[in-house]
Amino acid sequence: MPPLQAHPHAWIDLDIELKADPEDRVVAMAQTWIMDPLYSRYLYDDAMEQFEGDTPEAKLARLGAEILDNLAEYDWYTEFRAGDRRIRARPDGGAELFLHDGRLRFRFRLVLDQAVDPRAQELHYRIYDPTYFIEVLHDTDTPPRLELSTGPCRLEVQKPRPDPVMVARALALDYGQTGEPDLGRHFAERVTVHCDQASGG
Repeated sequence: MPPLQAHPHAWIDLDIELKADPEDRVVAMAQTWIMDPLYSRYLYDDAMEQFEGDTPEAKLARLGAEILDNLAEYDWYTEFRAGDRRIRARPDGGAELFLHDGRLRFRFRLVLDQAVDPRAQELHYRIYDPTYFIEVLHDTDTPPRLELSTGPCRLEVQKPRPDPVMVARALALDYGQTGEPDLGRHFAERVTVHCDQASGG
């Protein structure tokens, strides 16, 4: 049997830390995307061939800036919600792209348009590629985290349970094809923030 050509074609492990202000409201998210080895090699070689720079690090920096700009169309693959309300976010500064242990790390920070008190309302987020070309999952060795002044909160990572119809659609896609505009959402992990309401004072 020939190998299956199906989505996804690349994989990203996430290292996520939510940031709080002095009033213990969530105001930002620090993200590190750890690319799989093959995708890392592809992006690295592309950077060395396509971008100007005196060093590999300088070329990777240019690629990192381009990736961050290109992700704006997709809200940086990030969906925040406070209850049923969507909270928009935007980059705070630039991005870092560097090679470590054979895998590229893409690091950036998003600032929420509105601060959210996680003790007063449910905060949850998803991070995913809408086209599902890339599968994006949290690194099991580095769970997402949030530290308030009273201590850490618990961030529950809920695994996706896609409808079998969506699974079949993803499996049917060849390398050059894209599925429905929001296919990746069906395969995204949902992270819910649980903080002690009594700690709000």
